[in-house]
Amino acid sequence: MIASACFVKVPRTWFIVGLLLALSGSVTAHHSIVPFDTNTFVELEGEISEVSWRNPHVRLKMLVQNQAGETEEWELEGDSANATIRQGLTRDSISLGERVRIAGNPSNRGRRELLATNILLASGVEHLMTERPRPWRWTEPPAEPVFTDTGLGRSIFRVWSFAEAHRPRQPFVYTRVAQVARDAFDPLTEMPALKCIAPGMPNAMLNPYPIEFIDEGEYIRLRVEQWEAVRLIDMVSQEIPDNVSPGRLGYALGHWEGDTLVVETTQVDFPYLDDAGTPLSEEAKMVEQFSVSADGNRLNYEVVITDPPNLVGLAIEDAAWQWVPGTEIRPYQCEPEVELSGG
Repeated sequence: MIASACFVKVPRTWFIVGLLLALSGSVTAHHSIVPFDTNTFVELEGEISEVSWRNPHVRLKMLVQNQAGETEEWELEGDSANATIRQGLTRDSISLGERVRIAGNPSNRGRRELLATNILLASGVEHLMTERPRPWRWTEPPAEPVFTDTGLGRSIFRVWSFAEAHRPRQPFVYTRVAQVARDAFDPLTEMPALKCIAPGMPNAMLNPYPIEFIDEGEYIRLRVEQWEAVRLIDMVSQEIPDNVSPGRLGYALGHWEGDTLVVETTQVDFPYLDDAGTPLSEEAKMVEQFSVSADGNRLNYEVVITDPPNLVGLAIEDAAWQWVPGTEIRPYQCEPEVELSGG
């Protein structure tokens, strides 16, 4: 039984409560965002009928009564199991048959699906179902931790927690060939991530997960939690060695410009630039900059992408990670997704 103090009766029909986030200009959106309307925010109330706690996304099903008094089943998609655990929400937090309130972004294809961002449990405890910045809806948010002295100065060599989603400096401009490919791409069936196919660069870096830099002398090892990706950044060579073959993450040459780590990556062998079907050619080049803030608490990121067959001019994305003591890179075991069945 849910206490009346926790809930106000919410009609079954969707209602817009505000514009939460405008990502229409982002062409490299994290793959679960693509089939959802991120300009619309709705709430649903119902009983949990199924729970699938996994990577790359937690999936729930919820029984909701519509205005005609009929029961409909909704598909709810959250962030990864790793991300929700860091938000204090685990598989044991949710019980089958529990009546909950869910908030998030609806399907942009008219399906009974929701990209869930907030959940209010029967106990009255609210959790975020994502590590992306989202407002708390029904309860007061917990106090933000304050870190005044990292003890690491401006060193990049540590684990960094997700802080800000990547965003384009300005809308990307596509060539005609690339636009035709994007128009023909169906993210609900063709996204490689749905089949647990890890992305190539630059998409491998544009995700809301922790990363870690490890100093190995001639190389910097960059670990990314999502897909358990590992990039080796060559800090010695001036150009790519002759015996290197193209690969999913390409070959990375790095150097320091003051306290900023600059990485140039080429020889990427992957068909897509992003999760929206933008093709990527063998001519693609990415130049990244990683810089730690003066207080040591923030890692700012910039990637400049050039790919003449598919992009007109430069494509620039910005993102950020933050220092949260105790954060660890967790194992990431992807389970292939099945197509959502809500109609």
